[in-house]
Amino acid sequence: MNPKIKITIQFIFSHLSAYLLVSIPYFQLVMKDYYEGETAVFPLFLVTANDGAAWARAMSWLFPTLIFQAILMVSFLIVIWDWFRLQTFGKQMFVLVWMRTVLGGLAAISPAVGSLEGMVFLIPEVTISIHLYVVFEIFLQSLVQAGIFLGLVNRWNPKT
Repeated sequence: MNPKIKITIQFIFSHLSAYLLVSIPYFQLVMKDYYEGETAVFPLFLVTANDGAAWARAMSWLFPTLIFQAILMVSFLIVIWDWFRLQTFGKQMFVLVWMRTVLGGLAAISPAVGSLEGMVFLIPEVTISIHLYVVFEIFLQSLVQAGIFLGLVNRWNPKT
């Protein structure tokens, strides 16, 4: 199999796995009250389960969007792959976690929950603590994804 395709498949798998392993429990344990209930903040500007038809439409696009998101991220990784493979496990983890947490979250160029611009431009009901909860979720996803991805890559392509 073409190495770039193999890397892409491994990255997509690790991306989807991290989403399922982190986001579902994190939603139930930490974020649910921000999406549902009388004090929910996110329905003020996001589609939530409160709007059944819009939620169903969003859920039908979730996994295709996550796959496309992974393809966009791995396209950068493929560009630096020769350099990346020569790095220690710690540096590889740092690059992957930094790429997703910092570039994909905190430094994202959009006013989103968990981004610096979001902290400036979102409605006051989205408090700094909510932003930090989201950044922490992104960080946890990044750690899990990096661990899964590097496990897959190093298992089939051990360094000599």
